[in-house]
Amino acid sequence: MSSTSPRAWPWTASSSPEPYLESAWIQSLEEIHLITLQSIEKDSLTLEELISWLATQQLKGEQTTIEEWLDCNNFSSLTERTPFLLQGELANPYRLADLRISGMPIIPVRMDGIARVWTDVIDGREVSPGIHHVTLARTKGWWETTWLGFADKKQALTMTEWLNDGRGTNWRWSTIGEGSLSLTSNLPIQSPNLGDMEWDGEIESVSASPPPLSGPKLSWLDIKVILFTRQGCYDNRGKLARCAHIKQRQFHDDMFRRGSAKVWNNILDLV
Repeated sequence: MSSTSPRAWPWTASSSPEPYLESAWIQSLEEIHLITLQSIEKDSLTLEELISWLATQQLKGEQTTIEEWLDCNNFSSLTERTPFLLQGELANPYRLADLRISGMPIIPVRMDGIARVWTDVIDGREVSPGIHHVTLARTKGWWETTWLGFADKKQALTMTEWLNDGRGTNWRWSTIGEGSLSLTSNLPIQSPNLGDMEWDGEIESVSASPPPLSGPKLSWLDIKVILFTRQGCYDNRGKLARCAHIKQRQFHDDMFRRGSAKVWNNILDLV
């Protein structure tokens, strides 16, 4: 990818929150910098090991490490940052630029047993009828990739206030107590398709076997995840509306009906 401005990154309400990059990156308000991630031969990483490893990774085509770039541009050090799961619009370069968030390293991660799903409400601040944001719910046997952003306190506050529209606490940072999270070097990864899903009338699960992990596991205890806690996720007659299976506009036009939700703390175990 040639040098690209975050403001030039494609975004429309119908495609929200996609498209995503297919690489780790860090952005200023003017430019997106891809990051080359070196593989790490370990089964798992502590938070300290994760931060130390990430600090030494380099910008693509340069000899500059992430920590050096942060220091040179007067951003907070990685040791002053917390990893936050970015499962929706907060992983879109255009949206981050719109929120004036820059200098936040973002890397791909893989979730197992947890899926990205559409919420049951509409955010109509920018367009009509609005967009649906992304939250999380368990799915036995599921796998998919999402993003891990290393935010400082100011950036975390900005993200939270934007999702909550400056008021209320409908979106809250939480700690997940189920499923697994790992670094991944295989992008893009193909999630299970609709034909792989089984339904017993109460619970959905995946019949296909997951691909092998391509990176070390991380502890959910080290990761903050923002979840929609006003209701939860959309309830499609007992099933989930997974982002991997149905895109934003198709979901809204063909599936969405008001007043149908699964309660947030019933669809995911938290610590």
